[in-house]
Amino acid sequence: MITLYHAPRSRSSRIIWLLEELGVDYKIELVDILRGDGTGKPAPDSYKAINPLKKVPAIKVYNEIVTESAAICLYLTDSHQKVPLGPLPGHNNRAEYVRWLFFYAAAVEPAATARFQGWDKDKPTGFGALEDIEGAISEPLEKTPYMLGDEFSAADILYGSTIAFFKGSLFPQRKHYDDYLARVTARPAYARSQARDNG
Repeated sequence: MITLYHAPRSRSSRIIWLLEELGVDYKIELVDILRGDGTGKPAPDSYKAINPLKKVPAIKVYNEIVTESAAICLYLTDSHQKVPLGPLPGHNNRAEYVRWLFFYAAAVEPAATARFQGWDKDKPTGFGALEDIEGAISEPLEKTPYMLGDEFSAADILYGSTIAFFKGSLFPQRKHYDDYLARVTARPAYARSQARDNG
């Protein structure tokens, strides 16, 4: 049984979507979080045993704990291949899959935070300009239905949820984003995940 540590309407919502796509048994443990707009409240100190930063998502599988969205995507798609949502080593698109997961963690998240906070206003950042990062995401989706081409993967859960959140604010309105979001959110697992978001 997988335990997902989750706060509704947060980054951990995408992990419910992933778990529903994988068709695995899991339970949700709700966690308080302090949100970017100042609402909410910190998780209790006991939660530091799961995530020392008291953030979500986190999963516990037997005695192993995995935190961070991209790491959870990689861990679960490597370990649960009954529904193949991530190419394994040696398979086609493995390099692209891993690259997109880590591009999210190393570039998308920090660049978005820098833009929200105004840190990138006067000087470049080491992770790249947000406009270039958005362009790198936009380019494949103009040509193919999913991040890895014709096959839906956990990368689409990561990027679909990100595009949905940023579209019209940090990311421009683009028709291919609308088409992409329509494709990924039409999946039955997405609907099931929305129904479980409150725990």
